[in-house]
Amino acid sequence: MIDKDSLKKYQNVTHAFADRLNSGINFQESYFYRYNERCSMLNDSGLCDLISTLGEDYLCDTCRLFPRHIEEFQDIREYSLTLACPEVTRIVMEPDYDFSITESEDETFDDPEEFEEFDFLLFDQLEYARDKIFEIASDRQKPLQERMDAISFMAYKLQECFDEGEIFSMGDVSDSIMEETKDRNLSFKYCMNALDELMNMEATEKSWTDTLINTQKYWNEHDENSKEWTEAMFPDSDIEFIFEKVLKTLLFTYFCGSVYDGQIYASAMIAVQSVRFMMMINKASDEPLNKTIYIYSREIEHSYNNLNAFIRKFEEELD
Repeated sequence: MIDKDSLKKYQNVTHAFADRLNSGINFQESYFYRYNERCSMLNDSGLCDLISTLGEDYLCDTCRLFPRHIEEFQDIREYSLTLACPEVTRIVMEPDYDFSITESEDETFDDPEEFEEFDFLLFDQLEYARDKIFEIASDRQKPLQERMDAISFMAYKLQECFDEGEIFSMGDVSDSIMEETKDRNLSFKYCMNALDELMNMEATEKSWTDTLINTQKYWNEHDENSKEWTEAMFPDSDIEFIFEKVLKTLLFTYFCGSVYDGQIYASAMIAVQSVRFMMMINKASDEPLNKTIYIYSREIEHSYNNLNAFIRKFEEELD
């Protein structure tokens, strides 16, 4: 997605490169067109003509930071790498790689006025909850689906505490009530209904639309009792480990950001349901898993409209 300031820059370009920008950008939806899975600004050598012609100052925020994702909290910056980058996905696919968080300190402090309304108490509770969620996600004595059910229900209870103003009670929420929600979001019907909503979201590439159509067609020919569904949701341990790392990456990226909007449940469910979508697509497709992961990330994570559509869906589940 192209940020508003950069989009305005591109609209005001009078240089000869303006024609290239006008033909290569969807100004209404704020994204660069892609041709054969390549950005419209790339030349035949794989170099960015926008940089070489207009300079790095004309890079949009996404391209300037890519593949980094940054979440800003007062005196804390959390950096992660987006799965939309094929190289990042390649690393995640490596069997010797495991998700980890590295902490470091510097002498930089934020201006308190910039974070005047920052809720330290809520952030502290969310950070603590995320640590517990990572513990659940790492418990390989249980299938990943059970772990994700526990995470989704834990997020649901955290949301209840927040909505009722019981912030201090958030620390008491645990996964001990996992049995109350077993298969709550794993049901075939739930996932198929969610897939319908995914198909109604915007797509930057026709190939993505085709992928979703083929996925829906595939699963319409199977059901929750089929071996195909079991194989998709409960893959071999090496594939399950990859999905675990994807889950943790998405949880790290989004969960604590709910300190700003209070959408705790939705932030967790973006991670959980995204993994299940990837499982469904992977089973229905002949494409390699790494491609499924980074294309999904490009189409969903890098679209404000799609992320907001996800948030609305999960917020409706709270009603």
